Amino acid sequence: MSIIVKQLTSPFFEIWLYLAEIIKLLDMKKITLILMALVSFNFGSAQYLEDFNGTGAAFPPAGWAVYNGANGLGTTVQWAQAGTDPEFRAQCLWEAVTAGQTAEDWIVSPLIPINSTQNVLLFDATDLNQGDFGSELSIRISTTSQTDTTSFVEVENLTEAELGNNASAVFTSFNVNLASYLNQSVYIAFVHVQNDGDAITFDNVEVVQGAANAPGPATTPTPADMATGVIVDTNDNDADGSPDNSILFAWAPDNSLGSVAPDEYEILLGDSPTTLVSLGTAPATITLPISINGFLYNTTYYWQVIPKNTAGSAANNPVWSFTTEAGSINAPDAVTTPTPADMATNVVIDTANSDAVAFAWADATTGDAPESYVFLLGDSPTTLNTLGTTANASVNITGMLTGTTYYWQIQPRNVGGTNTTGPVWQFTTEGTASVDDQIANLFTLSPNPATDVLNIQIDEVITNATIYNGLGQVISENVKSNNNQININTLSAGLYLLKLDTDNGSQTVQFIKK
Repeated sequence: MSIIVKQLTSPFFEIWLYLAEIIKLLDMKKITLILMALVSFNFGSAQYLEDFNGTGAAFPPAGWAVYNGANGLGTTVQWAQAGTDPEFRAQCLWEAVTAGQTAEDWIVSPLIPINSTQNVLLFDATDLNQGDFGSELSIRISTTSQTDTTSFVEVENLTEAELGNNASAVFTSFNVNLASYLNQSVYIAFVHVQNDGDAITFDNVEVVQGAANAPGPATTPTPADMATGVIVDTNDNDADGSPDNSILFAWAPDNSLGSVAPDEYEILLGDSPTTLVSLGTAPATITLPISINGFLYNTTYYWQVIPKNTAGSAANNPVWSFTTEAGSINAPDAVTTPTPADMATNVVIDTANSDAVAFAWADATTGDAPESYVFLLGDSPTTLNTLGTTANASVNITGMLTGTTYYWQIQPRNVGGTNTTGPVWQFTTEGTASVDDQIANLFTLSPNPATDVLNIQIDEVITNATIYNGLGQVISENVKSNNNQININTLSAGLYLLKLDTDNGSQTVQFIKK
């Protein structure tokens, strides 16, 4: 079994659609991969395919079976259809059962022949919440029965760690070699094994012809290795209202004697050769060059392309580098005219809008114009937390506390760089935190700041939990709370908001991840 991490924006993203703008942040430099091609991950020649899609599609699909395990536990939850018509996937939620035992939820394919042209199982899967709650996805094979669980043999077992959810609902692609069942027909079972574990979802099931060997490394990079003065295209080619600051990338597969063709390429990029970030995968049929957005002038970047097929990934993949042109645009001058004003007191908190404070600023009248702004906030001028990046010169920050002094800074940026030298402003919110305020709270958090786990002190039953970054953008939805604890060890350091919903109301509270 081999694993290919696909940095998709969510498990709801169907890889059969247009794939566009996979966004990663590299030290606050927005790098966007634009794969302007119809993505169809055809590994070899797919003879069997189930993507669960179709307008009004039935679930389970024709020929599939859904049932509970032989121990009879966990009968409330089963595999079900998830997604938005017509783009669907299979998903199974968690359920608490008898202590020390596990529920098994089965979904089983029709009978599929295994032969020389289809002998590798491919599928995409993920768990839905950060942290590890002990769920497993077991892949089992039977040659005799679709419903007799005793006839199945486990051929792969994936833990939550192996499912790869380090960024909230990120699909991982898996392949399982079924060559040992050559010239037989098999039922393939996806079994969710858990006790109050995590939700698991999967999609895009294929049985394909496996490659004989892994491909060789890519060659002939564009930009060329160690190129200098690489042109940054500042046109707004994607018509989003901002300069693309893009560079075109291309490469060639290994065409040496005896080489094996890749099925896809993983693309990695960074500003250090040792900290490359995966931007995602593209099919080998993609039209090159591709455009990647978000580059800065006069900066050295490093990148790598890893060819892959069902036999594995290429070995000894080179890391290439290039340096962008000096350019004629400089980093913006510091912004001015802050709202709230510097040293302001009794700043109003909008209790009808999740305890929000409205922030605004003005561009400098000198220098080159900014394209976006990095927003920093904290309760100390020396420990500001980066909340995120916005293209607007105003933003509402929710979860603000009464009677609290805050410090904030705006760092304007453009293709010429980021201005980090601007002033740090401060203001104090209205009111004074009181005992009555604390009693009115639905919940409190400890410790705060936290490193790994948030403990929730609450007297209500939590119906839903959502984590936002400081700019109000959703980081994780339907967050799993285990015994009123939430695992945050995979979050980057910074300021976040936790919103808890109960039958008696909702509340949003700030927390800091150290």
